[in-house]
Amino acid sequence: MGVLEDVGYMARAAYVVDSLMHRIGLHGKSFLPMFLGFGCNVPAVLGARILESPRARVLTVLLTPFVPCSGRMIVVMFITAAVFGALAPVVTFGLVLMNIGVLIVTGLIASRLLFRTENPPFVMEMPLYHAPNWRGIALVTWHHVWAFVTRAGTVILLVSVLVWVLSTFPGGSMEGSALAWVGRALEPAGALMGLDWRMVVSLLTSFVAKENTLATLSVLVSADGDSLASALPALLGPASAMAFLVAQMLFVPCVATVTALRQETGSWRLAALSVLYHTALSFAAAVAVFQTLTSIGIGG
Repeated sequence: MGVLEDVGYMARAAYVVDSLMHRIGLHGKSFLPMFLGFGCNVPAVLGARILESPRARVLTVLLTPFVPCSGRMIVVMFITAAVFGALAPVVTFGLVLMNIGVLIVTGLIASRLLFRTENPPFVMEMPLYHAPNWRGIALVTWHHVWAFVTRAGTVILLVSVLVWVLSTFPGGSMEGSALAWVGRALEPAGALMGLDWRMVVSLLTSFVAKENTLATLSVLVSADGDSLASALPALLGPASAMAFLVAQMLFVPCVATVTALRQETGSWRLAALSVLYHTALSFAAAVAVFQTLTSIGIGG
């Protein structure tokens, strides 16, 4: 982000997409931070600070977690390859389009119900292209990284330790842990999506990091990477696999993203609202997908 801004590209990219972004209540400058979300949502959320308008900045921060990060995509590509075989690229692309569609619809609704003030017109001086000032970029990057680590690092560490404790005690293993007990307690809700308690637990642990989904599943089914891929078709049918993938794509962002969201908005209330919205939306969408697919004869 710092390099693109320093060389003069950001202003031009923002200008090109400004008209399109305004249609969903955003600003042209929202595009580049959100585009970074395909790599990781954390720098994408932090990058929203380039927006001068508080309205556009908060809306961008709240919508960015719908951009599927690399962690989500690793899980999606692994499961689609294991369950859907040759159709995996089509399913994966469809899931990405789904998230973009949800982002657009949520942006339209939020901009009309929660953020009713108008976006300011796009006014920006177009700088000349020039070689980047690496020293200046390094200083700005260091400042942002250090600020995030000092403010958010404590929260991330505490949540990570809490999840580790819940996944280890009191039984000493994942299967006998408090987290497994929570998963079994939530199994009736999981059944609406065609998922057993192991899939529910793997979804919950993705709150620490999205890649944790596969690590948790490997532990719960006692499989390494290769055998997990061969075990998944027995664990998930086409309908339940699709429901799980929809839930995974729309589920609560990782703890680092939630913490960054709180930091950029300055409000735990907005962070909590985002968590609740993602939780409710992912559950409702997954249930709808599973029930619809099974009703038309696609196996669970």
